[in-house]
Amino acid sequence: MIIRGLVAITRNHNVRSLSIVTQDNTLFTIQQISNTKYVSLVKDGKSIHIEDEVDKYITFLKSFISIINIVSQISQSRYYTFLGEFKYNFKKKKFNYEPYVDLMKKVSIKVSTKSVQIVVGDVVKKFKRSKSGYTPEFLINTIEEILNRMIEWR
Repeated sequence: MIIRGLVAITRNHNVRSLSIVTQDNTLFTIQQISNTKYVSLVKDGKSIHIEDEVDKYITFLKSFISIINIVSQISQSRYYTFLGEFKYNFKKKKFNYEPYVDLMKKVSIKVSTKSVQIVVGDVVKKFKRSKSGYTPEFLINTIEEILNRMIEWR
């Protein structure tokens, strides 16, 4: 099964946010504003505040912010919010996210269980683990868990 949608990642001094919207207009959002943490699932005007595993989702958010920081450095983008399409293949456990950074630059972030690959034009960076200890497997497992929550709530 393949799921498509949009991902928006915002990074600023005291604001971090990651939102995933699927084709059926289900929203999953993780936000950290200063010391306030918030995780929620929204569909058809109804929301569910998620209180279990909030720290895991915040860790997931921080890891994606780290990836976006690398994208920002390579692409020399000064954006605070990166919006783009994603595609997740459950069978292959592969996540592909293409955030918009510039009219003339194509960016692709590919996450599998083995690596995170960032492609900005001709520049390719591949990671098997981040400096802070996040693994691609953790990212994939969390993405899959989030998407499964979104599917189950339909």
